[in-house]
Amino acid sequence: MSESGSIVPLYHLVEEETGTVIIAAREISGFFVESDHAQSEEILIYGSAREQVRLGMDLSGTELRVVNSLGKAIGSYYIGRVGLRSTFEGKGSPGQGGFVATFYGHTCPYATAGAIWRRWASGSPLVNGEWARYPVESHDSWLHVVQNSWFETGHAARRYGVGEICVIDGRQILGESSFYCALGESVNGPGGYFGSTLDGLADCLASSRNPSAPFELVWEHFSGAQERMGASLSASIMEVLREFDVDVMLR
Repeated sequence: MSESGSIVPLYHLVEEETGTVIIAAREISGFFVESDHAQSEEILIYGSAREQVRLGMDLSGTELRVVNSLGKAIGSYYIGRVGLRSTFEGKGSPGQGGFVATFYGHTCPYATAGAIWRRWASGSPLVNGEWARYPVESHDSWLHVVQNSWFETGHAARRYGVGEICVIDGRQILGESSFYCALGESVNGPGGYFGSTLDGLADCLASSRNPSAPFELVWEHFSGAQERMGASLSASIMEVLREFDVDVMLR
């Protein structure tokens, strides 16, 4: 909530071409789902219209934006066509209802991304290792938010850090998503991105390549991380890092 007691929106449903906010919502249900979940036909948008809308109408060229407490976009999803089916009222809370809509099967296959977006939008700075406090099954959602927000806020796929030595703690790495969470933070600070796949890692390394300013990666507790990630993936990651002249030290 804001100081005045009003609810600060977390999402804006926007007409992409003009940037007009159609609906401001404090929450959305049915969009962030498990990767193997059936496509959702019912999306609950807990919010109110900023522009005149008509039930039964379809909105076209629509984007769902995640906004922070200042109303600035920190993430986005292109939805395309959105159908507004009906409205609902909040139980015991007049004015706290919203819209029943369909995104025509469009969902985001990262179930905890909504909760993580709320944390990112809060205005409180992210801290080192925060991603590792989440259960391992949420690490892919954290990585998804990292990548989405990184590009939405105008960053490029490259290294912004100035330190010559980056350190990752293998004890926090429980799988592939964990590795990229740890690497992005080590290279670019809390919430930083430095690839989410081998190709993405190569892109970041290629755009950051600077023979006059090389960097060293210290991978602590490597053997345990290698066992959890799998030898094949670990070897592929090492191959990409060394291809771009990263000096990797395993401990």
